[in-house]
Amino acid sequence: MVRRIIAVVLVAVAAALLVSCSSGSTLVKNVDSALNQIPGVINTETKYLNTPGMSSSFRVRITAATDVDLETVLDESLHAFAKASGSTTGTISVAYYVFSEGDEENGIGPDDFGLSVTPTVQEIRDYASSNS
Repeated sequence: MVRRIIAVVLVAVAAALLVSCSSGSTLVKNVDSALNQIPGVINTETKYLNTPGMSSSFRVRITAATDVDLETVLDESLHAFAKASGSTTGTISVAYYVFSEGDEENGIGPDDFGLSVTPTVQEIRDYASSNS
């Protein structure tokens, strides 16, 4: 009987992990697709980290062309991220960075617009809705 209960619990945990991984994968694809449509964006690297029993987080790094204004790319990308985040939990933190190609050390982040250095998804949504 105990073995059966343990087996059921393990199957439930495995199923939950698979669902969270697949939804994270879809979310990353949606975010990358939205960010790559912004004029001047050369490359995006979006990662969704979900450690069971711990917090989840995003990491977004955007490489922009050298001839575009980074603030414009950052603003447009925050709007695109907000839209693409769908129904994602708003409390997830986002490490966000935009830089020119070949100049990774001199990029900008959401704190340049008054957000925290690592805002939550909801803070990005609030920024996007108030700066439309």
